[in-house]
Amino acid sequence: MSDVGETNSHTGFDAIDHQPAYIYTPSNTNDDALERPTKRRKVARGRPSVLQPHDSINSLVFEPLLGDFETLECVQQRQDLFQKCWSETDARIQSILNEANEDTLAEVTAFVDGPGDINQVDDERVPASFIVTGPNIASQDLLFKQLSARLKKEINGPIVILRSGDASNLKAVLKQLIRDATNQRSEDEELSQEQDGRKLLNYDLEILQSYVKKHGSQRVVVAFQDSEAFDTNLVVDLVTLFSAESCSSWMDRIPFTLLFGIATSVELFQERLPRAASRCLYGFRFDVEQTSSILERIFQSAVVNTKASLRLGSEVVASLMERQYDHVQSVQSFIVALKYAYMCHFYGNALSILTNPSTSSQLLLKLIKPYHFEAIRMLPSFRKLIELRVESQELDRARELIQDDTILVQEIEGALESKDGNILRLLRAFHVFASALSEPPSGIDLYMTIFEGALSNSDYLKRALDSVKRMTPDDLVVFIQRIKGAIENGSYELDLDGWADEDEGLIRELRDVEMKALGLSENSADTEKPIRSSDAIHSKGLRTTVIAQRVQLSYEKSTITEEEKEFINLIDHVSRLLEQYFTLENPKDIFLNELWLCDSADSFLDVFAPRPRAAIENALSAPHEYLTCEMGGSEAGLSSTHPPTAIIYQSYLEAGSLINMADLWTTFHEILSGKKGDEGDEREALMQFYRALADLKLVGMVKQSKKKADHLAKVAWKGL
Repeated sequence: MSDVGETNSHTGFDAIDHQPAYIYTPSNTNDDALERPTKRRKVARGRPSVLQPHDSINSLVFEPLLGDFETLECVQQRQDLFQKCWSETDARIQSILNEANEDTLAEVTAFVDGPGDINQVDDERVPASFIVTGPNIASQDLLFKQLSARLKKEINGPIVILRSGDASNLKAVLKQLIRDATNQRSEDEELSQEQDGRKLLNYDLEILQSYVKKHGSQRVVVAFQDSEAFDTNLVVDLVTLFSAESCSSWMDRIPFTLLFGIATSVELFQERLPRAASRCLYGFRFDVEQTSSILERIFQSAVVNTKASLRLGSEVVASLMERQYDHVQSVQSFIVALKYAYMCHFYGNALSILTNPSTSSQLLLKLIKPYHFEAIRMLPSFRKLIELRVESQELDRARELIQDDTILVQEIEGALESKDGNILRLLRAFHVFASALSEPPSGIDLYMTIFEGALSNSDYLKRALDSVKRMTPDDLVVFIQRIKGAIENGSYELDLDGWADEDEGLIRELRDVEMKALGLSENSADTEKPIRSSDAIHSKGLRTTVIAQRVQLSYEKSTITEEEKEFINLIDHVSRLLEQYFTLENPKDIFLNELWLCDSADSFLDVFAPRPRAAIENALSAPHEYLTCEMGGSEAGLSSTHPPTAIIYQSYLEAGSLINMADLWTTFHEILSGKKGDEGDEREALMQFYRALADLKLVGMVKQSKKKADHLAKVAWKGL
């Protein structure tokens, strides 16, 4: 859709209705009082301006942490680090999104930009492209935006995107089609809506015909983004109007090409159309990359990639995936949740400044203040470090870490220098495990298993070892070659370089096993005696014997050749190597893992699975927990210092299903004014009373009763 059409289609849309939070601005605020009074001030040369700290505070979005002891420099660094890290991550994500539908975009563009004689006299049907997007409706918006941008570059003609929400009837669709098509060239003058002395209606396709003739447009592309949500009769009318089957056909004057976004299947879409409308269309089906595949690629690039600035823990990833699969199923929603994880980490973690990759560890340590040391000593990883020192009888070292900041700085410096190595060890194991198996587990599930330190005891490793025992010598050679290739070549998707030089011992042992397995395979081929797998060799045969009309069952072991004994030893050796290689340290046990590992899902549950009704009820029941005004706690009862809505809500809880307005007003006025009876106070109280009632109606707690005109009906009960 054109920019003008996009603007017009959103007329009456209020973005505030869809905001997750609202900012309250008091109506009686005096704007003039907020302005700084104009006055002259002294400026001393050679001294910094006293307004510089204030200006820095105003430019910051992040708040000082650690009891407001954090310096502005550290706050600014946290904010800059968040923006830098997320911009790099977002660039990689957008690159994947742009490449995700590249094949589909190229195929659809080639179809639309076909030979010039596509609308031949012999074939008077309308060319149509059926794009099967899958059940993820949210991905259609990105796809059709990419299609619109690509077609505008490749073809000469307007591209109009229609949505079901904008298509109320045939005239409305034609109006939007003509408006969006003719407004795509901003430099052109407005087309005349008169023809042969007669004025044309704004839904007359002769306006579009004049536009096509004036600009020599080769195609007029009309895309139905969510075609299955359109009224079937409306689609039939449009197809019939565009084709040459009707007496009022425009196909010979306007070269229409239709694009249909289909969430189910072409067959189901065709069943909805009458045969007369189906005969008016011809085209091809195009499949797009499914959301699950795109999500896997985004996860590997944004989370698993070696260049990722922040690592997500298993709890956060599990929370994100549960929401993704069970609720939203949208790639865009996953990206927003990922950005929220970055924001939470850098906004609420004062120690995150120590993860700045562009600054050396020595410079980062200069930023640490005494309150940073206190925060570090409160970390679970520091507690784990002290426990390890105590278990290893290093009591003096443990005491120094607790009491001496200088010794703690040395430990921090060592942790920062080894951070990248610890992360790299986990990612290498991830890549080797995923590359070695012919049917590897999901990358997301494997990542969660590794980053909770459970790979060595997981079912994934057990199944991998069981599959090794079922291998023949040829299968073992292929398996070892996959492991060697993963180590030597690394991974392009993860930006992981090969590390064969660092794992020379493992490569040497694998190569030795490979040569021996090849020798056994060649000997087996020469002697024509196959070598059984380790699992088949260790399996016992069942013998059935009948003695005196009784059946006896016994097990007998199969005979093992010397070659099979050697092969069993090779299998056992490979299994030990794999168990040793995939025994990884739990990232949560690494000192200062809180700096680079985000593993708290509490904030996600509050934001992405909110309970607004419970929060509203709690705020109205205990306003002193939310507001800074002077009021007593819950034990003090209601008073005139409470908000009017909270006073009304308390009476609302004590009332039955029907609430008498007169009784409610009397109770409210007594609490608010203390039975003074002053006329001015009563008018003010009445205004606050009606405003509080409006608030309760807004949140859906009360409504006007149909039984009694002077009563309110209770709609919701607390806790239900």
